[in-house]
Amino acid sequence: MKKLMILGFATVLLAACTPDELPLVPDNNDKQDTTQTEQPDTTHTEQPDTTHTEQPDTIPVVEPPAEGCLVQVDTKSAGIVILFDNDKEVEMPYRCAQGTVLTVVMVPDDEHFLTGSNIANGRSARASFTVTSDTVIRPVFEYIVPATSSETHKICNYNIRYYNGSGDGANSGNRAWPVRRDKVFEMIRKHGMDVCGIEEITTNQSPDFIKSLVEYEYIGYGRDNGKENSEGGTGEQTGIIYRKARYVKMDQGRFFLSNTPTVASKVSGASFNRMVTWVRLKERNSDTQFYFFATHFDHPTDQTGINTRSTEADIALKMVPAITGDMPMFFVGDFNCKPSEPAYAKLSGQWADAFVRMGSAAQGGYVCNAEQAAAFATACAESGNTYTGLYSSSDKEPKRIDYVLYNADKATVSSYMADNDNLTLEMYPSDHLPVVTEMVVR
Repeated sequence: MKKLMILGFATVLLAACTPDELPLVPDNNDKQDTTQTEQPDTTHTEQPDTTHTEQPDTIPVVEPPAEGCLVQVDTKSAGIVILFDNDKEVEMPYRCAQGTVLTVVMVPDDEHFLTGSNIANGRSARASFTVTSDTVIRPVFEYIVPATSSETHKICNYNIRYYNGSGDGANSGNRAWPVRRDKVFEMIRKHGMDVCGIEEITTNQSPDFIKSLVEYEYIGYGRDNGKENSEGGTGEQTGIIYRKARYVKMDQGRFFLSNTPTVASKVSGASFNRMVTWVRLKERNSDTQFYFFATHFDHPTDQTGINTRSTEADIALKMVPAITGDMPMFFVGDFNCKPSEPAYAKLSGQWADAFVRMGSAAQGGYVCNAEQAAAFATACAESGNTYTGLYSSSDKEPKRIDYVLYNADKATVSSYMADNDNLTLEMYPSDHLPVVTEMVVR
């Protein structure tokens, strides 16, 4: 990523494109505050001494103001702001036509993190906006004490089981989120997860992640409308949490597993919109950077589901390298496919499977109860199962469907565990086990 230096603290105010134009983001409450923008003090401006200056014979021609709206940045030197017009990086100050859609990426330095901006409602590092007037971009960077760097990174995945509120009959009683919630958070902290993909999270659950896991930042997009969680994302989310004291968020985004990946959509035959959420992270006080992707493939176990997942794998294999280039990356998630499926064959043909790479040193895996052992003897004999089958009335067979994949020429796995600890809950904190790996990024 090309960086633009932001020097010192500057507030820039220029005349609006037209006097009656609307503010920058008319659909949220963070409208530009022009009442508090510092005006140039002309009352104390030193006037030139014209008594000894030779006057020209003609009056100088005053150039008309440039057309269009001016976009600038107002920030302390705690990070950088990068502006894109039609995917091309441009330098600020930047003048463009009214109605132009621009994208801004806001990146803190090693001792700060992004808490918001006047462009996006939440903490998104990447936001797009329509220019309606002269615009001053104002990110907010706050100080943070950087964590100690380490050679290994705990790269994880955890499907936490959805919860649609008190009327959710499929998740009532000991399956209800209020019963499981603290155990999910206990599991995350037990392993000191650095970065983790979170599947099946809903808007009934995401606020608890933000409130309770204060050492992490949560990133998620609603699969129904594609919006970021804090900007009104609707529908189930595929989320990511990362330890904000250890990593700087360099960029983020999402794409749908469909033929129109930029908009909320699905492939033919899919039950729901399926998506991939991603983040680019840099370890604080280190040069180590990597991309992290999390996904949740379609779930039906019939042939239609198998075919759908195969198509979704094709899309992921095309989209992910287009984002990462030659950088290290991890692709995790609930892929809803066993290793015998075409989708897994395609993905593992391109990227390494941490479980397979660890071989006999891989730890954990679900241990079937007596009823399951009798009904699914072959499945229960398999090692490393991540899906328990305990919550479902139709899909009770344990299986390995949650994966941590990575590009083996850029990273090495040093440990793997699918943690079978139920943390005293008979039904476990979720119907999936967390997958916890330790990775060394090269």
